[in-house]
Amino acid sequence: MTFWDFCAPFYDIVERRNAIAYNDMIKTVRDVIPAGASVLEIAAGTGSVTLGIADKVKNVFCTDVSEQMLSVARKKAAKRGVKNVVFGNENIFGINKPDGAFDAVIAGQVLHLLDEPEKAAAELRRVTSGMVILPLAFTKGLKGRAQFMLSIFKLFGFAPKRELSLSEYATFLYGIGFENCEIIPLDGIFPMAVAVWRKKQ
Repeated sequence: MTFWDFCAPFYDIVERRNAIAYNDMIKTVRDVIPAGASVLEIAAGTGSVTLGIADKVKNVFCTDVSEQMLSVARKKAAKRGVKNVVFGNENIFGINKPDGAFDAVIAGQVLHLLDEPEKAAAELRRVTSGMVILPLAFTKGLKGRAQFMLSIFKLFGFAPKRELSLSEYATFLYGIGFENCEIIPLDGIFPMAVAVWRKKQ
């Protein structure tokens, strides 16, 4: 069982601990994404972002490598009567879709976890015809309750390859091919940002 499988039943509780930033993040993604878009969310966790945008877009392919996370997401979608979301497992390094298959791709809280984020980034750019949206909660320079919560996550197996601040996030994204991102900062116990990269037409 992976860390993500283990924490799936509790993941929404963790999100609620950072509710101000997390709700602002979902609102920001919703504002940025075009109405009627075809969307891929990869590393979707329990589907909070997918369900937050579902009524605005044409459809969402909501994916994660953790079947336990997707199980929670499916139950939430069924409870809310959401009909335009398809769930499935996808690997961020090899997405089984053609070039430009989606108007928008969302990949939150994932690239900093990877040994080879540039390969994942190239795959995200490949499958979009429009934009890639990259939300992230920052784990560098935390204090007080946020630092304590992070230490608990690490105790149970959370192991980011990089811990980033807001300024470092822009540099990181540039280094893996997401040049000229718009970065929207959000306040919270864990400060967040939503980065938006638009494909040149």
